[in-house]
Amino acid sequence: AVMPFLYQLVIISIVICMPSIVHSEKMQLDGNLLLTGFDAGGNDEFHSGKAVSGHYNYYLKNWLAADVGLLVSDKMLDQSRQDIVGDYRASLQTQAVLLGVKPRYRFEAPYEVYGRLGLQYWRTELEVEEYFGEGIPEGKASATDSGTGYYFSLGGAYYVAENVVLQLELSRMVQLDVFEGQSASPFDLTVDALSFGVGYQF
Repeated sequence: AVMPFLYQLVIISIVICMPSIVHSEKMQLDGNLLLTGFDAGGNDEFHSGKAVSGHYNYYLKNWLAADVGLLVSDKMLDQSRQDIVGDYRASLQTQAVLLGVKPRYRFEAPYEVYGRLGLQYWRTELEVEEYFGEGIPEGKASATDSGTGYYFSLGGAYYVAENVVLQLELSRMVQLDVFEGQSASPFDLTVDALSFGVGYQF
């Protein structure tokens, strides 16, 4: 039920604002460094990691922009575990294309609050490394899946110059049904992040 609602919300917002696109005077490029936490459900305990993202915002109205983004994470490692053969460890790495809207509210200069809401198309790789007894080489296996999901965030901005803004943002990105059809235990992957970024308006 969540996905159809988000599709409708994004599409309706863009359609409503379409007549004003020709009057838009502002575009913004954002670059962000994210401190992330992965939650794959179950008993997984992934270490915190990092990711980078970039967003292109086209302001349909002064308070609303179309939001197009790209996210790339580093490899997130799970806790090391044991089975009857040896020790093993899983890792996840993901990339996502983001498409949504970015509403904002500008206070008296130099402050602004904003949000992001939209859909994502993701590609995620799961890798498992296993370490056996002495003298036996380690083993490694990996699998890749892709699909859709959604994202939302809340941020604050501070203008250090007329066209340059510093940003602090809390976000959540949810990838739905990862490895569905490939595994007996598909899962939803949730990526929570605190990001620091710089935006440039032109």
